[in-house]
Order: sequence, then structure tokens, then C-alpha cells
Amino acid sequence: MKITKYMPLMRIFKPIVSLLISIIFFSHTVIALETMDTDEITPGMKGYGRTVFSGNQIESFDVEILGVLKNWEARNDMILVKMTGGPLEKTGIIAGMSGSPVYVNNKLIGAVSHGWSFAKDAIAGVTPIRAMMDVLKIDSNQRENTYAGNNSTWSTSLKAQDSDVVARLKSHGLIHESVLSKNTNSQQPFTLSLVPIQTPLIVSGFDYRSLNSVSPLFNKLGKFSLQSTSGSSSLSDDLHDFQPGSSVAVEIIRGDLSASAIGTVTYRDDNNILAFGHPIIQIGATDLPMATAQVHTILASLSGSVKMASPGKIIGRITQDRRSAIAGRIGEYTKMIPCQTEIRGSLNVEYNFEIVHDKILTPILLQMAVESALLATEKTIGEKSVNLKLDVGIAGRKESIRIENGYFDSGPSWFPIYNIVQPITTLLNNEFQTTEIESIKLVADISETKNIASIQNIRVSKRWVAPGEEVHLSVRLRPDTEDYISIPVRIKIPDDVVRGTSVRVTVCDAVISRMMEMISAPGHFSPSSFEQLINNLEDTESNNNIIVKIRLNKRGLTYMGEDFPSLPNSFLTIMSLSNQSGVAPLQSETVKRVPTEWLINGKKTIILFVDNKS
Repeated sequence: MKITKYMPLMRIFKPIVSLLISIIFFSHTVIALETMDTDEITPGMKGYGRTVFSGNQIESFDVEILGVLKNWEARNDMILVKMTGGPLEKTGIIAGMSGSPVYVNNKLIGAVSHGWSFAKDAIAGVTPIRAMMDVLKIDSNQRENTYAGNNSTWSTSLKAQDSDVVARLKSHGLIHESVLSKNTNSQQPFTLSLVPIQTPLIVSGFDYRSLNSVSPLFNKLGKFSLQSTSGSSSLSDDLHDFQPGSSVAVEIIRGDLSASAIGTVTYRDDNNILAFGHPIIQIGATDLPMATAQVHTILASLSGSVKMASPGKIIGRITQDRRSAIAGRIGEYTKMIPCQTEIRGSLNVEYNFEIVHDKILTPILLQMAVESALLATEKTIGEKSVNLKLDVGIAGRKESIRIENGYFDSGPSWFPIYNIVQPITTLLNNEFQTTEIESIKLVADISETKNIASIQNIRVSKRWVAPGEEVHLSVRLRPDTEDYISIPVRIKIPDDVVRGTSVRVTVCDAVISRMMEMISAPGHFSPSSFEQLINNLEDTESNNNIIVKIRLNKRGLTYMGEDFPSLPNSFLTIMSLSNQSGVAPLQSETVKRVPTEWLINGKKTIILFVDNKS
């Protein structure tokens, strides 16, 4: 009877209790759980981890503590765990698990982050939550850009570690007898190949050769091709499901070409999140789009299993990429750079995509995208002429920056792409002002020809000349596989040339012309303002021009990139003896440019003598 009496109350309280449990475990406003420091962790403790093995459903796996590696890096430890459950017995550690939170006694101890290749068991290194929480404390006004070029391996003295930890590592085949015997009586460090778990870089639309040729910045990322599309940029309706253990994507390119780094959320406190347990690249302060992610399947492999996933909705931005974690904030959004690449050649193709705005990543990603577009539409080996037109929109500047030039390429490297990457790098890293790029447009006209002509010799109508006299030159070119061609050029001897001296006339290509200018007037290449920098970028010598130079020594000097050709004797003397840098003698050049239909190559010089008779 008593049971019957209390049944209605049970029915009332049961949903209330369930609701309270749901709020405690799933409401994003109270997700900041209690944590456990490494000093409290001992071998043999049991716990669990959370991650996504399929779709977006968070699942648990079992964890056993093997020990703690002390001072794995400066003032930081590394927790060693054995993971079981789910597919882990078959797959081992899975790329994309980075950041999976690990709990002991329902306290967060850290994130799965490191592992051993070819280990028979799913043995992982866990980055302590204390080290990860430090990333959230970094003051946004004191961020530094630091780049770690290589993966970190653990190296420490054997005697500095707990003997029980060493024994457990040995039992799992992670330390071999030869290493132990060699190091037991030595203070020399030994090395375990404990490295950050590879972060899957899920790409779409890229040619694999462009991925293989990019900077070593991406060597730590596993590159996996997956045809996918980015989700909507609107905020998700159900963000309370975005919890520790959820998959997270860091988008670096989206559109016709896309690339996203996939990992796992470790910690969430209101809208602040920590993930990965190791860096993506360790670029420091950054601004990258953060999205949800869906796991399609797990690709099991002896060399390293991987989550095949694709990005979903944009929900925020990543603000820090540090040694111990990446950090971000939900509900804040980053502005990406709209890019358009138009390839005109054997096929006419247009690519539209967006890339992140970052001093280091933007030029590399642009190179990846453009190279991939070219490789997908044009031949890679053999002769080809390329004309590149680059248009860069800058915030706060009415006129866009325009750079155009032609190049010849005979190999698979597509080296001309450097000529559009270099100006972007210069703009983003200039010393004068913070530059915000608003748009990038590139048009590449490609022909499968060797459109080169070399300078064979030059002839003049006379060797003895007078000041102000016009001289006729004949420049002999040899286009590839064609007969010689003579190009007539008229030049005027400067009026102020000194009688009885000589005049050097040089006919050359654009590259040699620039090298000569760097020697004679190096100040021209050290801009003293942002506008001077832009002028230098836009004032690129065309590779199609024959360049004729008449060089004279002249009164005057260059200072901070500016020419001062007409200075009073007194001031000239003072400045010439100046005890400050940036002052150099001024050499006068008369330059004439003759456009041609070929890419010019070579250099020839002739000396003319100035008549000493008036």
C-alpha cells in the first residue's frame, strides 16, 4: 500500500531529477567541471574519455593511467594512458582524437594529444589540463607569433622517471631492452618517439601535388582528400550539444577549394573552448574560423588510423594556436579574404574561394590554391609561358594594388607563382602599418610555347658621341627556334655628360636590370613609407621589355630611398660625411624600355666615347 501511495510522487520527481542531471552534464553554462592535477594522478587509476567515432554522437572509451612523464617539456608533465573500448582495439590511436577529454573520478585531467606510431596498443600521451588552461589566460594584447618547425619528441633522463612508469612502457613495447641497458647507468637522455597525434587536414578540390609542395608548416598535418562542402555560416540552433568530446573543425580555406583541420573539443566554459591538446602549427595569436564537424567513418591503418570528417556550421573563431592547445570563442567570427583565380589556357576555369587572413598562413594557402588550380587545368611538364595579373584590394585604400608580368617555366614547379606570393607576404609583414587585405584576384594566361628571345649583340651608328646627341642602336635578338631579329633603338646622350669621358650603354633583361639597380641604388629598395612600398611592388620591370641603360656618375646622393640630384656643394659635402646610415652616392641612369612580344633574356654592353671638342 505504501508503495502505491508514493508512486505518483515518484512519477513527478523522476522527470525533474532527469532534467537536473541533463542540465548538470549538458548545459553549456555549467560545463566547467572540476579538474585534477598531475600530482594527484598515480599509475593504475581508471577513468574514461569522450570522443566522436561516427556522426556527431559523443561516445565514451575506457582509460587506465600508466604513469606521468615528469618535465616532458619545460615545467610541463605528460600523462600516459592506455585506451580501450569502441573501435580502439582495432584502430589504435586515431588521428582526429586530439583533444578528446580524459576524466578520472569525474575530474578532467587533460586531453589525448600524443602517441607512438605502430604501437600494438592504444597508448597515448595526455596533455594536462593545467597546461591547456594557461592558453586561456594569455592576454590578447601580449600575443606573440611563434612557429614550431618540428614535432616534439620526449627526451629525458631515465633515472628521472618513476621505475614503475618505465616498467609499464617496457611491457607495452615502447622501450626496448637495448635502450634500457644502454641508459641505465648513464645520465644521458634517451628518446621516445612520443609525438603529437597527426591532425587530419581534410581537403577538397586540391591537386595532391600542390599539397606535397607547400611549406613544412603542414608537415605535422596528415593530408586526406575528401569531397565535402562547408556548412552554413549561421549559428547552430543546438549549441548545447557542442560539448567536450565533440568534433571540431578549423577551416583555413573554403569554397571551390577547401581545407579544414579536424580535432576534438576538450573543455568548454560558457563560450570559451579548448581543443586538440597540441598546436595545429603553433602560430601563436591567430584568427581562424571554428566549425562543427561530422565524422563519416574511421579509416583503420597500421601506420595510423584517421577520422574521415567534414566541417559543418561556422560557430566561432580560434584565437590561439599554442604548444598545449588551441583556444577559441563561440559566437565570434573572423573575416576571410575573398579570392578569385581565373585560368586562361587549354581550359578556361574560374575558382572562387576564401582564405584566412594571417601573416604566415595567407601566402602559403594562396600558393596552395593557385598551384592546385594550375595543376588541375594545365600540363605540368614541358614548356609554357605564363602571364600573371594580380589585383589586391587593401582596406582604407581606394586604388587596388596591381602587379602584372610574364614568365617562362619549363618544369613542374610552377615557380612563377612565387611572384604573386611574395607581394602578399610583403604587404602582410610590412613595418609601416597593419595591412588588411580585402580581396585577391589573379588572372593567369598560359600558352604552351617557349616565348623567349635572347640578346645576342648590339651595334651603334657611331662610337664617338657628343653631349645631347641622338645615337642609333641595333639590338640583335634570337627568338627560340626562329631567325635573328634586329630591333632599332634610339637613345639620347645626356646633355650634362662630361666631355672627354666615356659612357657605358647596357642592353639587358628585367632581372639583370633590377640586379644592377640594387647595386647602384640600394636605397630604392628600402622604402621609408607604406606608399613607397606599394610603388616598389607595382613598379615591376616587365620581362617583355628590352631595357637600355646609359649610366653616368652624377652630383647628388640618395637618402632613405629618395634621390637628391641637385644639392648645393656645402650641403652635399655635409651629407656625404654624415654619420648616419641611409646616405649613398647618386648614380644617374637614363633608361629606355622597348616592349617586345617575347620574354627577353641576356645582357650586352658597349662603351661610347664623349668627344672633348665643343
